[in-house]
Amino acid sequence: MARDYEALARTIVELVGGEDNVKSVTHCITRLRFTLNDEKKAQTERLNQTEGVISVLVAAGQYQIVIGNHVTDVYDALPKVSNIQLGGEVEDEAGGSIVNRAIQLISGMFMPMLPAMSAAGLLKAFVIMANSFGWLAAESTTYQLLYAIGDGFFYFMPVFLARTAAKKFKCNDWTAMAIAVALCYPTLSTLFSAGDPVDLFGIPVTLISYTSSVIPIIFAVYAQSWIEKGLNKVVPDILKGLIVPVTTLVVATALTLYIIGPVTDFIGGLIANGLTSLLEVAPLPAGFLIGLLWPCLIIFGMHWAFIPIIQMNIGMLGYDVILPITVGTNFAMGFAVLAIFLKTKNTELKELAGAAAISALLAGITEPAIYGAVLKYKRPFVIAIVSCGICGAIAATFGLHQPALMTTSLITIPAIIGSVGMEDVIALAVASVLTFVGTLTFGFNDDMILENN
Repeated sequence: MARDYEALARTIVELVGGEDNVKSVTHCITRLRFTLNDEKKAQTERLNQTEGVISVLVAAGQYQIVIGNHVTDVYDALPKVSNIQLGGEVEDEAGGSIVNRAIQLISGMFMPMLPAMSAAGLLKAFVIMANSFGWLAAESTTYQLLYAIGDGFFYFMPVFLARTAAKKFKCNDWTAMAIAVALCYPTLSTLFSAGDPVDLFGIPVTLISYTSSVIPIIFAVYAQSWIEKGLNKVVPDILKGLIVPVTTLVVATALTLYIIGPVTDFIGGLIANGLTSLLEVAPLPAGFLIGLLWPCLIIFGMHWAFIPIIQMNIGMLGYDVILPITVGTNFAMGFAVLAIFLKTKNTELKELAGAAAISALLAGITEPAIYGAVLKYKRPFVIAIVSCGICGAIAATFGLHQPALMTTSLITIPAIIGSVGMEDVIALAVASVLTFVGTLTFGFNDDMILENN
């Protein structure tokens, strides 16, 4: 059904307190993410009742309006109906919990990369699948070139992260990328692989593998931001263009090689090994808990905090153990709304649930399902998260590993089979069946619509 996105955007601007109440606005796959001057001015109840708005929540220091698959249409309409500048960045507030500020920082760095990350991860998984099924020999140039296309993004991830981190830390993004490129330079990789002693200016350097890494470049750019600020205060304006960039590049890169890289690599190793050990010692309860909590983390956007850990695991271990455990989430939410779609006689809810089921099961986007129906009626959500917990317990018990980030949906099941294993499909199938049957039999009825209106 066609919708007037400019009218919806105009309504949203009015109900968040007007354009003067908006500090900044960005968006992710399904949500408009506002930073407001005064959240009390926003009319949340009226927004929740607005056609085209699935839900509203305040999380990670942002006023988030869940739109669904048409979020970019509404986002693009905002400057047409107001003077709001899209994508504006705001200095981090002094208030707010450390957790919220950290999640907002991490999501702000990774969210712009999400489309490319998902595409690269999916391609990499399909190439691995093709090799596992014997369709494509690893020795063939076709395999090597396709693998390079899929893996290239992750190999040079420090370069992409450098740019997004520089925007968050308010420093020069080109200098940040120069630091990242230096860390990924082939000579460093060769020296690291050789294992021979290395020094810089006569001071020993403990080299690590910076390609595909996440944490070192984030702290390197943070250090860069302070170095730049300090130099800009003392260097005469006439010399800033010459002295500040080169000094920052050398000092920040050296500081990373001496301290930041080795320290973050050590901490990362502890986290990766600790998580792996926990799942080896107590796979069933650990897997159940992670699977159970994952949909809850998505609600508040807190799952972003795990993205660096997941990518760090892939970079250090060659695989991740969290992704196979959480594989059932998209399917559980999709089959929950599919059950609601089949059971309800309410035309409006049937339309919403049908679209949400397609979004979750085919595109791997769960927010329309979660906010539009599953969470609203409570019982389907409880059934879904328990099913996700059982899925996680099964995956953890099998000790499954996933070699790349990728979207999970019906379309990517062949890639899951090839890169993770049939056991993961069994786990997600259990979550799907339990959620679908539970929601269809006792998790939902149309009387709940009246109770929640």
